[in-house]
Amino acid sequence: MNKNITLLLAVFCLIITSCTTDIEVNSPGLQATVDGKLFRPDIRKAIIHDDGTLVIVGDSGSESISFTTSSTEAGTYRLEAQAINKVSFESDNTKYISEDGVSNGQIVITEIQDNLVSGNFYFQDLKGNNGKSMSFQNGWFYRLPIENFVPEVEEPEEEEIIITSEEEEQEEINPCLLNASLTAMINGNEMITDDHDAIPFGVNNPSILIKASNEDEEITIVFPISVQVGEHSLTGSGDFSATYSLYNDKASAVSGRLTITSHDTDTKCISGSFEFTTTTGVEVTEGRFEYGY
Repeated sequence: MNKNITLLLAVFCLIITSCTTDIEVNSPGLQATVDGKLFRPDIRKAIIHDDGTLVIVGDSGSESISFTTSSTEAGTYRLEAQAINKVSFESDNTKYISEDGVSNGQIVITEIQDNLVSGNFYFQDLKGNNGKSMSFQNGWFYRLPIENFVPEVEEPEEEEIIITSEEEEQEEINPCLLNASLTAMINGNEMITDDHDAIPFGVNNPSILIKASNEDEEITIVFPISVQVGEHSLTGSGDFSATYSLYNDKASAVSGRLTITSHDTDTKCISGSFEFTTTTGVEVTEGRFEYGY
């Protein structure tokens, strides 16, 4: 009898203890203890670059963190072994960064599944521009959707834009540059887009990112600029990938297909169809697009 009472008391104490912790497990999630204070950002992302590096980003508005691993494979990446390319943290207009030979720490990618990444991390002695240092303990990230890196396109200044009459005439007669379109069904409801863009990026193996949006939604599709007519598998990262966003909440494709119906490399006109399912269960079907790039 006394043993049973003792066991019940132990279970009750365990429940009370777990209820008083600051750890919040959700999907997705990212948090850490920063010099004894909990850092739990509202915005958290995992971004894959063309060179295979993975960047984890967290932003709470007043504070932000960013750290980069040398690949997306599951495993341990140590700061002192140069497997972590960069760590930075900003708070109250002060920036802390990792310093070779001084800072140490590690990132452990424990799982990558369905284009979601999970793991844990700690960093010690990040050096600030105010002469102080900062450390991260008990850090973890859970089921962060992996997005493709989208380079920012700088608009040339007005005085640098020189368009000859010949170029203007060519643009006027190239319908795919003027009449870009993308439509799709989102969980059975029609999505009509009114803002379209096509962005070539990359050097060694260039790709095209096509983007279409309306007031609430956005679809992006990435594929190699040398893509051939035919059917290709879509995922959340890699050469052929796609995402769907609703109210800026972006989810990557888990599976799907992209069918290129025509691609004229001379006029830079491309058209096709697509369908995919996202990490949040959104079904994108009956997708159609015509673009110029």
